[in-house]
Amino acid sequence: MKLVEIIREETKYLLSGRVPLLLIILGLPIFFTILFGVIYGENVVNHIPMVIYDQDQSSLSRTLIQMYTDSERYDVVSYVSTQEDMEAAINNGEALVALAIPNDFSKNVKKGIGADIMLIANSTNNMFGNAALSSAQEINRSFSVAVGQKLMEGLNQLPVDAMNATYPVHLGVRILNNPVNGYAPFMLSGLMLNGFQIGLMIAAAPVLITECVRRRYGREYSSFLVMIGKGIPYWGFGLLAYLLALVVVVHVFAVPMRGSWWDAAVLGGAFDFFVMNVMLLFSSCSRTRVLSMQMPMVYIMPGLLYSGLSWPSFDMNEIAGFLSLLLPMTYAGDNLRDILLAGYAPALWADCAKMLLGGCIAGSIALGIFSLRRRETLREGGTADGDTADHTA
Repeated sequence: MKLVEIIREETKYLLSGRVPLLLIILGLPIFFTILFGVIYGENVVNHIPMVIYDQDQSSLSRTLIQMYTDSERYDVVSYVSTQEDMEAAINNGEALVALAIPNDFSKNVKKGIGADIMLIANSTNNMFGNAALSSAQEINRSFSVAVGQKLMEGLNQLPVDAMNATYPVHLGVRILNNPVNGYAPFMLSGLMLNGFQIGLMIAAAPVLITECVRRRYGREYSSFLVMIGKGIPYWGFGLLAYLLALVVVVHVFAVPMRGSWWDAAVLGGAFDFFVMNVMLLFSSCSRTRVLSMQMPMVYIMPGLLYSGLSWPSFDMNEIAGFLSLLLPMTYAGDNLRDILLAGYAPALWADCAKMLLGGCIAGSIALGIFSLRRRETLREGGTADGDTADHTA
């Protein structure tokens, strides 16, 4: 059977060579997962270098400083005695955060008129600024409640009454699915998908232009049969690569799998289908093998930015929202994260259908272009333009 013959030959091609293409398909998603998983191993941002400027030098100010020192979020690197030294520590990179306590801090607190302290954060990297702001608010709230309770107890109120008077509204917080706000659960699955796209791009993007140039199959093989036969091995090995990388995400980097592996596999299969057909489209449009791997980079690289993984899609402007509709990551990233962390993905089946539709559209256009180019090269019987250009490159 002709289709089986093409599949067998393409599989043999994937397994041959000094560095088989199959290693790229299987290895790049795992490599990306390990590379970024190691970076996000700490899961949260801790040990932010801090400088302290304590003008008050009182027992109360030292208590507040001790609360910051006890937090894993900060590493106090120095104490300064002037505002200039504090600003210099921030500007020269010695510290990323500074805590400034005024000289009337203790007196104003005891008088009950309130006191201001200043937290200065170098937020050139938002992760530092956001982590410092959230933890500082928590520390200051705890400190304020403790101090207020002591003041009320000094007015002969019982501890419970003093606490209720100082902190009358108790906020209960329940964070679902990612309670520690960890970066590995938040980003690692999306980075794995991006590595998968790049691996499939390197392997599959030259498929159709190679056939146009080398003309391995003659007129007795239809263009549809050639494209399907060549595409099936890439889709199958791509799905295997996706599942192996997902195993690394879950079992090596401890990202929870609260949902169904079956749902994750279906999502991966649809994502694989969409990406593969997009690569075939680029391949059919390219004049050389080199160009077939360069052109898709413009399409692949914005995937993380426009997918909604790091910036929510509902808050994108109209242009960004439209561009996101064209990218496979838009339909796979959030769904995979929902399966992992929440246990279910409400949009799973709708987005899988969209990826299958997108793959069919891209594949149909690729087939049309490939058929025209292949017919032309078969009719001429000579060397295609892309052949010369490819050997020159």
